[in-house]
Amino acid sequence: MNFTMAQSTHNNAIKFVPAFGLHRTPLSGRRLLLALVVSKMELSRKTEKVVKLMFGSDEVGEVEQILIKSCSNTVPGCRDWSEESLERVWLSVLKISEGRMEDLRKAVALANTDYRDLLMSAGFGHDPEAHKRWYP
Repeated sequence: MNFTMAQSTHNNAIKFVPAFGLHRTPLSGRRLLLALVVSKMELSRKTEKVVKLMFGSDEVGEVEQILIKSCSNTVPGCRDWSEESLERVWLSVLKISEGRMEDLRKAVALANTDYRDLLMSAGFGHDPEAHKRWYP
């Protein structure tokens, strides 16, 4: 059996391409929408500046990708937030990290557990404008 077109199995979510032996599960529904939203997400200018101030030039790209992919609309409770709203979460993560990758990852994990705990830990929980006045 040497087909070049994908054949559907009984489950339309899984595709099989016999000629190449490839299996894949395409994104659909909510997962597709979330992937599209995250892929178009951009960090705010202030967030980009803070990342460059706090991390070495060799880490900047990785930090930005972590913030976009793991700490944006993927955070529970933040799905419909704009970049402007997410800036509070991003700056909280950066403040808690103190420029260390390991602490950045811990702060992102906290954000994904409960972003409100993250805001409180960074001192941005009671005042929704506090992050705008903070610079490292």
